[in-house]
Amino acid sequence: MADSNIEGRYINPLTDYGFKKVFGEKDIMIAFLTDLLNPKSPIEDIVFIDKDLVADSEEFRGVIYDLRCKTEDGGEFIVEMQNKGQLNFSDRILFYLSRSFSSQERKGNSTWNYELNPVYGIFFMNFHMKGFKPQAIRTIQLKVDETGEVFSEKLKAFTLELPDYKGKSTEYPKSPIEYWLYNLVNMETMTTALPFQSQQPIFGKVGGISELVHMSEEERMKYNVSLDTYRTNLSVMKNERAEGRAEGIEEGIGIGERKNQMAIAKQMKVDGLPIDMIQKYTGLTIEEISAL
Repeated sequence: MADSNIEGRYINPLTDYGFKKVFGEKDIMIAFLTDLLNPKSPIEDIVFIDKDLVADSEEFRGVIYDLRCKTEDGGEFIVEMQNKGQLNFSDRILFYLSRSFSSQERKGNSTWNYELNPVYGIFFMNFHMKGFKPQAIRTIQLKVDETGEVFSEKLKAFTLELPDYKGKSTEYPKSPIEYWLYNLVNMETMTTALPFQSQQPIFGKVGGISELVHMSEEERMKYNVSLDTYRTNLSVMKNERAEGRAEGIEEGIGIGERKNQMAIAKQMKVDGLPIDMIQKYTGLTIEEISAL
């Protein structure tokens, strides 16, 4: 696996700067949405809205960043990149989509009949979502339990898990959207032209705007700040995982020792030894021994 600190030919699109640099381009976003959604009719145009949204709290600043855009028919897309796992992330997805729906309310318009424009959430995740089986591409929508019928086509979320694409060969991805995931994850360390351009010519533009040599001094400064933030966050998460594993091992040892003590105490009690002696050799309380 390549060292993430080795500078290649391109920016890292998983950073705040890199993500907005790539997906802030209209034709790139249209090509991506087309490959993901496979729409019945072509997406002709999009308009970016609230392009510089900030994170919900200081805790997540520099970790969560997103772009929002609308299509000609009023459909709204929330495209988010997140590098750090978050508690209740599935609830966060629902909250984001619900907030977009509620903003469509036509207050003061007595003729409004609750017709809504579609809202789609697209969530790139540099981790596997907790509570679910690892799944590179996951599509979420409302369905009727009894029949499997789609309740509404106007609410849909996509989670795109990136970890499995790190360091893989170009033989690994098999679908148009997987070409995107592969390039996004591995682009920072690539030294040649982006792969899959014959399948999706837009990757030529993605590579062109992402080359480090084309950046001005000011752009390079902004990117370096974003890259430092990205790497710091990864380092923090790595340390948190390591500490969590150590605590888990320590806790597991403690639980194992306690179970062993309880088993010994139980056998000593069966053998008729007095409680004060059992307490002396196991360290258990009189109440715990009496309860055995």
